[in-house]
Amino acid sequence: MTRSSWLADTVRAFTALRGTHVRSWTGVEMALREETPDGPQFEDPDVPCLQLLSLHAELDSTTTYFATHQDDDVWGLWLPSPTDAQRQDAERNDWHGIYRARPLAELPTGRVDQVALVTDEQVVAEVLLHIDGRPLLLLAGELYETAGDTLRYHRLDESVLAFTDPGAAGELNWTPPRQPPSDGC
Repeated sequence: MTRSSWLADTVRAFTALRGTHVRSWTGVEMALREETPDGPQFEDPDVPCLQLLSLHAELDSTTTYFATHQDDDVWGLWLPSPTDAQRQDAERNDWHGIYRARPLAELPTGRVDQVALVTDEQVVAEVLLHIDGRPLLLLAGELYETAGDTLRYHRLDESVLAFTDPGAAGELNWTPPRQPPSDGC
């Protein structure tokens, strides 16, 4: 499969979410900071997103898995088949330490009204879902912990970053720089 056909198939898979109904979300969250006096830190009031290894949407008749895949030097979003996703989960079924699996009630549920995508470096870099009028921005990226205990935001990296306020993503300093979509997404 060529890179362009892989990208086209991935775009089609995401666009096919339009009209589906999300009943609930679960995910495998990755710690923002690995070592603090209290153990791994998963929450920080200054971080406007969730950092996820994978994200699972319970639809009316199936589960859709959101993850990242590596394409040369960059990572992009994709929707692995249920078989691939279950195999990946089975390989890493020992969620503890810097990972935790949990329900994600903070993410919107309902009908997926709109799907907008941003491609970059021949991968799907971002997906903006409008679910019953509420936005959910998914971005391929990762937060890097620095020696000074600050976090740096990296795009096109191996985690799924979930923003319920897409505007917050536009206010962050990204490496490499993020180009906001031209259509307001």
